[in-house]
Amino acid sequence: MISPRRRIALVAAWFVLAATAGCDNKAKPAAAATNRSTLTAPLDYLAVQGQAKRHSEKVISVAQVQSAIQQFQAMEERLPKSLEELVSQHYLGSVPTPGRGQKFLYDPQTGAIRVVAAQ
Repeated sequence: MISPRRRIALVAAWFVLAATAGCDNKAKPAAAATNRSTLTAPLDYLAVQGQAKRHSEKVISVAQVQSAIQQFQAMEERLPKSLEELVSQHYLGSVPTPGRGQKFLYDPQTGAIRVVAAQ
């Protein structure tokens, strides 16, 4: 296990190396872009990681609802009239949220579920 003091020293050394990488007296337009991407790499990584987390949560929510619809159809021999019926009949504990600013759009005729922007 790395001690907190050692971790801080490693992070500081990484930033110094990243900031000085490719430094020379000649100005290079491409070097500025390379240094920027090197310096922002940790933040870029965290942003992509957050996007991946939100996407996976949406996929899991859709899969849960689709599974509940299929179970309902198998047991009741019909499609549910609404997603709330899945909750009232105990096929779902609650209707999951697909993500911030999004909602489920359910078609009771086909049993299809889609995620759309909430308005």
